Amino acid sequence: MEIRMWCVAVLLTLISKGAAQGPPATATIQGTVVDASGGAVAGARVRATHAGMGWVRTDETDAAGQFRLAGLPPGEYELRVEMEGFASVLIAPLPLAVGQTVIQRIELKPAPLSERLEVKERPEALEAAATTASVALGLERIEEAPSPNRNYLNFVLVAPGVTSSSGSNAQRSFAGLRSPGADSGFSFAGLRGRNNSLSIDGVDNRDETTGGNRVAIGLEMVREFRVSSVSIGAELGGASGGVLNVVTRSGTNIWHGDVTFFAQNEKLNARNPEVELDRRPRFRRWQPGASLMGPVRRDRTFFATAWEQERESGEEWSGPPAELRTIPAVSGLYRGLFPTAAHETEFSFKADHLAGIKHSLSLRYAFSRGDIMGEVLDGDNFADRSARGSSLTTDHSLAGGWIWVPGPRWVNDLRFQAARRSVTLTPNSHLIMVEVPGVIRFGQSCRLDGARWEDHFELRESFNVSSGRHQFSTGASLHGVRLDARLADRFAGLFIFPTLEDLRAGRPDVFLKAFGRPETHYWTAPVGIWVQDRWQATSGLNLEAGLRYDRQWLPGGIPEAGRNLAPRLGLAWRPGGRGPYVFRLGLGWFFDRYPLAFLNEALQKNGAQAFEQYLVGEQAARVFASSGAWSGPLDWAPRSIYRAAAEFPSTYSRKLAFGLERSLGRETTLAFEYALVAGRHLPRIRNVRGELPPLYQLEQSARSSYRGASLALQRRLSRELAFLVAYHTGRTLDDASDYDEQPQNPLDPQADWAHSRQHQPHRLAASALFELPAEELRRLPAGFRKALADVIVAPILTAGRGRPINALLTTDAFRTGAWPITARAFGLARNPFYSPSTFSMDLRVMKGFWLKQRRAILQTGLEAFNLTNHSNPLRVSPYYAAGQGRLPSYNQPVETLNARQIQFMIQIEY
Repeated sequence: MEIRMWCVAVLLTLISKGAAQGPPATATIQGTVVDASGGAVAGARVRATHAGMGWVRTDETDAAGQFRLAGLPPGEYELRVEMEGFASVLIAPLPLAVGQTVIQRIELKPAPLSERLEVKERPEALEAAATTASVALGLERIEEAPSPNRNYLNFVLVAPGVTSSSGSNAQRSFAGLRSPGADSGFSFAGLRGRNNSLSIDGVDNRDETTGGNRVAIGLEMVREFRVSSVSIGAELGGASGGVLNVVTRSGTNIWHGDVTFFAQNEKLNARNPEVELDRRPRFRRWQPGASLMGPVRRDRTFFATAWEQERESGEEWSGPPAELRTIPAVSGLYRGLFPTAAHETEFSFKADHLAGIKHSLSLRYAFSRGDIMGEVLDGDNFADRSARGSSLTTDHSLAGGWIWVPGPRWVNDLRFQAARRSVTLTPNSHLIMVEVPGVIRFGQSCRLDGARWEDHFELRESFNVSSGRHQFSTGASLHGVRLDARLADRFAGLFIFPTLEDLRAGRPDVFLKAFGRPETHYWTAPVGIWVQDRWQATSGLNLEAGLRYDRQWLPGGIPEAGRNLAPRLGLAWRPGGRGPYVFRLGLGWFFDRYPLAFLNEALQKNGAQAFEQYLVGEQAARVFASSGAWSGPLDWAPRSIYRAAAEFPSTYSRKLAFGLERSLGRETTLAFEYALVAGRHLPRIRNVRGELPPLYQLEQSARSSYRGASLALQRRLSRELAFLVAYHTGRTLDDASDYDEQPQNPLDPQADWAHSRQHQPHRLAASALFELPAEELRRLPAGFRKALADVIVAPILTAGRGRPINALLTTDAFRTGAWPITARAFGLARNPFYSPSTFSMDLRVMKGFWLKQRRAILQTGLEAFNLTNHSNPLRVSPYYAAGQGRLPSYNQPVETLNARQIQFMIQIEY
């Protein structure tokens, strides 16, 4: 109790300094200055200058020769060290990535024995201070790589230790939603795709309802992002999964920008395998864009802006089986291609102002809008056109920051954000949903009728002070979220027919429908405070220790958890301080927030505002025979409600990661990391009665376990070559892979402990960027060398083992009230089989023509996606048997990733 009261008191003290719970958007330079004998040089002047903006930070070495420059915006710097009686040292360029700490050991030589200025090359790629492994992908790596929809989130999946979240199609659009419950699209260490930290410029960008990404930022505005499965910093909170930290571009003293155009036509594309016609479906896409960046006032005020749009028109396949034509009641189903469309827009504007050497101000506005028409898909069953829908997603985000440097060793970082997200889901049909699992779904899908508005207000402040070998930091965060929603899930109702024969006979086995008012309005407020010390104990040994407290205030009726203390500990050891190896160790607890889509069930269907009626067998058949009498509540049928459990602890993960990274020259590293991650108190829904009528309880009782290793070979961009090869292997177990996966036996949920849907035993991702060495091919004729000059090739290869899939029956055979269905066939364990493996090869080949040497270039080329035209299932049918008969559709694709696509591109950079 005393600890809890102490945390609350500290929180109230710091709440005026609150902020979004995001990772740092800055970098640090630290180091030691020595003389030729290795002795410390005290009083040396250290000066870091941002190469593009002219921003200057200074420090002086202490008695131990130590210096530290924290809170630096990512970018390229010049580092100059000066001392009376010694030659000055200049290190340029010195690139700083987001979240990076660069360690330098600088030796000063006596002035008479050396030139007055000694210039050294940029630091090696090995990050000696990082306590856990991560990957930073910079501007060229993402701007010049193939991307089918210009979505930077696609590049997250080339990093080590990450897999796509099971069944997610979040990366198919850069601003729109193609699934009503879309998560972030990727899974770290076996945790759910809803558990990740997503931030832009140090403020949160996670959809609080589903865990997906909010406002879309175009590729031209992304400077770089860092991906990490395990990050130990105590400033990281509000997420138990991995970390994606994005930094946007700023203007510089040099005017630059581009104009881009990308186009596709179905004549160059392959046909998707589910299309049962000889002709290719229509698919046409146009993506124009432009950006402009430069100074308003040199060395003081800068701006950057970018705009991008996508217009897509296509066709999708609706293929109900031919047997349905013999059933008069469903003769209206559509078989064939039907038209779809997508319109998406992204706009960003950012201004930076340097008010002297002590103050740096930034303000960014971002807008994105995605309109997906006719092809939003829900569920793991084969869908008729009527079971699909449309989505309209609009995001506004205003974010700003103020970095104040009151002294050489003091940095204060204040950030804020005000944002609004609106999502509208519209079904293609308003008729009750009819489902024959493993065969067909038609009518209104249960989650495709709704609208929601999320308002976000965030404030975050952190304070850093350096003293000797220590860097202390403390901070607080406040994140208020208001949700106004009308999520009419299951309000249109559904019938489940176990077989086509049951459908023909008009004999449903399950009826489920919600009644009442679907509207909900409430607030939630996650807050956090932290303290941390980063200590360079000796040369080559860096330690970090921190403590974080998280709490989330919840809407009325939902119990709150307050005992959320999260210790963190990390170590990075480079033997001798100069060797080629760095050993890393990280350990910590990470508390998460509650998905609002999960909480909404208890706030909406609480018995007073709304409820459900769940009927089986003869009672379901009686409702079906009443020919539409189900439009209102059934007086004779029991009612079911949702409630939160009395104990409602916060989701958290416990992570241990250790590894080794080796330098292979100045530009290349090889990193290995092994991680043990336990997910605890994961959200789930369970019928606590264990029988009908169900009483659904929201619980924080599911769990997961992950053990895995990753290996990454990386070369940063140098001499026109960069590559990253990442291999991952691991094992993930859980007893629920999402909050709506109910246990087969509600009274024994631990019996469902098995391979998770997030489990992927093996995954390989390889990406590269290189320019053909035309000038070095001197034996070729001059014409060939000219043709090969300024040709850039960028391949991306991904391959992975299939995912575990369940083996379900086609109805609620055990009468537990579970929907989606969880009853398994023939006594099989949960998730006993695997979906097919995946393989994809993307490629961009681009030729440049200089319009003005080294100042303006015209680039044109082709991009190929899934070049080998491998059929890659995104979701497969999990329905294994109907009664005692096996279903031929089991493990067949319900939705596939795109077949081979060819895209033309042209752009002018200046």
